[in-house]
Amino acid sequence: LDSVHEYEEKVHPCIDLIDSLRALGVEKVLVFPAIAMIGDQSSGKSSVLEALSGVALSRGSGIVTRCPLEVKLKKIHVTEGWKGKIKYKEVQELDYPSEVEKEIKNAQDLMAGKGVGISQELISLEISSPYVPDLTLIDLPGIAKIIKHIKTYITKQETINSVVVSSNIDIATTEALKMANEVDPDGERTLGVLTKPDLVDKGTERTVIDIVHNLSVPLRKGYMIVKSHGQQDTNDKLTLASAITREREFFEEHEYFGIVLEEKKATIPLLAERLTQELTDHINVSYQIWKGI
Repeated sequence: LDSVHEYEEKVHPCIDLIDSLRALGVEKVLVFPAIAMIGDQSSGKSSVLEALSGVALSRGSGIVTRCPLEVKLKKIHVTEGWKGKIKYKEVQELDYPSEVEKEIKNAQDLMAGKGVGISQELISLEISSPYVPDLTLIDLPGIAKIIKHIKTYITKQETINSVVVSSNIDIATTEALKMANEVDPDGERTLGVLTKPDLVDKGTERTVIDIVHNLSVPLRKGYMIVKSHGQQDTNDKLTLASAITREREFFEEHEYFGIVLEEKKATIPLLAERLTQELTDHINVSYQIWKGI
């Protein structure tokens, strides 16, 4: 518990610094550090974001992210209640997590039109909850649609690129990883996140473990692996908390993947901790640069 308090004491000043600068309007001059979530269609990206934020976002078949979605998560005291706010052409206060999915759909329909249209306009979602990490994430639409616009986000030195890739495909062929490599050839700002380990073909588990161990397609920040809730979990009306418990049990009981849990490279909670640490470190580096301006 002490280590958790110590961890939060390091994180909160960084997040508070960014919030204070935002309140002063400095965002118009400086680019603030954030984590961009990119992935090919059906990579499991939206499910990862849902698990991190604790709310249902856009789900369904086909393209579910039709506008860039900035998700600002702020951890508050356990005695405080959940609060949300969505900003696009208007500002909508949210009282319950269950309102988020509908409001995002309304915002996307307004910005991109109904159907499968894509817009470059940003939707901003703010969530304050005792049960979220301190993170700012940007969920970007599927790679094929707006490559040029995605690159404007992931090229920025202030952005950490979290590349989400399904474990059951050839990682070297993914557009998301190719694009991240183009803008960050040394892999200094790129973290790989593997999803869907339950769909890996028998006999190929070692290949996935080699990727997590950074032996196949190396990245400076390496890889994490998660099993976020899938369509069956949604059909079963499984809560996000139950999904996280089920995810841990999956790794603990798996013949091959148990090792990556022991190494703290698996599960959504450990991914949240890793992303928060990466963002905090990036804020500290940016702050030193800002002081010199």
